[in-house]
Amino acid sequence: MDTTDLRNTLRDEVDDAVVPYLVSDALVYTYIDDAQKMFCRQTEGIEDGRKFQLAVVANTEWYAIDKSILKLRKATDTATGRPVDLINPEKAEGLGVRFDGRTGVVRALVIGIEKNFARAWPKPSAAMTVALDVFRLPLTVNLGDELEIDEQHHLSLLLWVKHKFYGNEDSEVSNPNKAAEYEQRFRAYCAAARIEQGRARRTTSSVSYGGI
Repeated sequence: MDTTDLRNTLRDEVDDAVVPYLVSDALVYTYIDDAQKMFCRQTEGIEDGRKFQLAVVANTEWYAIDKSILKLRKATDTATGRPVDLINPEKAEGLGVRFDGRTGVVRALVIGIEKNFARAWPKPSAAMTVALDVFRLPLTVNLGDELEIDEQHHLSLLLWVKHKFYGNEDSEVSNPNKAAEYEQRFRAYCAAARIEQGRARRTTSSVSYGGI
């Protein structure tokens, strides 16, 4: 199902399929894009282990993290395959991480000190590339674009789209009660999807291979 399929389904369900529309196509596509992103914010997002890297340079501690990243899962030195630890500020000092001017090969990234930034420890003594495995927001979608979340969740996005549709104060279809109802149903669906995703990911991570 792409965004146009979802738009057509919405118009059938809310009885807004005749031109001139009560809510424009442009606004419906904006709502669909917002719905997919909100779904990812409410769950964990899109798994991505290929798109993001940090180009570490000598004597530079701070590195911007792409704003589409919801959560860092894993960091790896691309040259050696060595893991780079991901540490939050609350645990950093207890693990011996102190930003005292010490230099060396980066062993950890401290995240959460400043929004959308990571701080390398120790201060890099040489350039390196760190590959990031992440959960991220989906790419922005518009007319005819494919959705990135799993297909079984596509129709659930209409719950959020209807929340926005009926919450449009400038529209003849404005209905605060329906808007609140659809928001509640969407958030409940996302909560269940998050539990399901977490269960599936724990199952996958527990599988081990003993080799031949």
